[in-house]
Amino acid sequence: MDDQREHLDREHHFYVSIAKFLFHHPEHGIVSVHDPIRLADAKQRGLMPIILYGITVAGLPVRWLTFSTVDQRKSLREVLLTAWRDAEGLRGRPDILRVNRYVAQADPALFEDLTRIGIRLDIADAKDKTVAASLRSAHNASRWLWQRHSPEHSSLTACVAALCLDAQDDHRRLMHHGFYTLSNKKMDIGIQKWLKLDVRNPPATSLEHRDWEAGPWLSSWEASLPPDQPRYFYKDDTSRRTWLLIGKESSESADDNGDEILAYEEYDNVPEIAKHLVACWPNQPTEIAAAIGVTLRQLQWFISRRANLDGSCRDALTRLLSLEYDERMGVYTPAGPYVLLARKAQAIETIYQEISGGGGGYPCELIPAQGQADPSWRYVLINAYSTSPTILMAPRGEMITERLPDLMMNYEGIRPVLPDFYRDVVATCARACRSPQVNVREMEEFSRRYEENWADCAWIED
Repeated sequence: MDDQREHLDREHHFYVSIAKFLFHHPEHGIVSVHDPIRLADAKQRGLMPIILYGITVAGLPVRWLTFSTVDQRKSLREVLLTAWRDAEGLRGRPDILRVNRYVAQADPALFEDLTRIGIRLDIADAKDKTVAASLRSAHNASRWLWQRHSPEHSSLTACVAALCLDAQDDHRRLMHHGFYTLSNKKMDIGIQKWLKLDVRNPPATSLEHRDWEAGPWLSSWEASLPPDQPRYFYKDDTSRRTWLLIGKESSESADDNGDEILAYEEYDNVPEIAKHLVACWPNQPTEIAAAIGVTLRQLQWFISRRANLDGSCRDALTRLLSLEYDERMGVYTPAGPYVLLARKAQAIETIYQEISGGGGGYPCELIPAQGQADPSWRYVLINAYSTSPTILMAPRGEMITERLPDLMMNYEGIRPVLPDFYRDVVATCARACRSPQVNVREMEEFSRRYEENWADCAWIED
């Protein structure tokens, strides 16, 4: 088995990028950014970008990182040879070095130079996400590097040099104390097998130093970032790093007795409720976004708390989703009534709890007392006390539909209803699904049609 392992091709992933989570600040030194920020917005806060270089063992969390300033970029050959010589976890030079097309295009001579020393340069195609995954993991790991080496002074060059030493220490620490893999036995076995390989040192002859061409590809991660938000600097005494966090720094004010208390900031739960309602809405998120005058990306940013919506669009969303402000609790609640679609378990469970007052909706599946039920959908009525009813449509034959009794407290099973009423339920749901704007309106009209005998459920056959 060991002989077979020795003859397997060793593969490394090599990547270069503007660091997504690390910047330099003239006062704070190296700053870790908790949430990514556009370079232009970072510059407004006095933050300068840093280039990250990294090599990762294919399929394993074994990596080696180094950094440079943007103006004094490191030669790619220098980075590779240094890593293969000094990084114990890489086990020397590989058989295959896989890069993305941008790195290959930035240094066209790299292919020939690596071939001369017995290494094949492979370029990942558009469907190959392995190199991108290694880079993403390296970005995330880099922001948690502890400051163990104090820079000689606060200049960009000195701070980046100290950061490189921190990265080297982190690699050695993982080698000596083990890799944290969340009890993944398969991964643990793979790491142990890899670390038992012999070390293949790179050739003693050095490769010619060559410049490489930078470009927008170095910060391609900017394209998916939301608009900037208020941020503040926070010193973490444990890691000795300064962080840039989203939000406003907690202020202190004095009460009448002179005691200092933290200012209270009201919690906004609209993004959270909207997230779950959008997941249950019969229409696609693109249609919801268009209905309130924003792009899909802006809606996704809002419901994931990555960006705010302007006042008019936010108001349009709360109206569309029928959210009402509860002054007693200081939060928004889904008022409904709705036609919803069973897609995601967590969203169903959360919204049911909200509209039923904690589980008092006594949901039941409606079927016609005579005739055939809808062959595609099952209709579950949620009829909480003192509120208008909501109907949940669940696709027949899907796993999520079978889980409904567990997701909705006090589930009452199947209830036969008058055929005319069942047909009205099916027709109402069909109309409510035509566009996001008509959902609540159709259910309000449905409720009015039965409001006189809704309380005693005279339309339901016992």
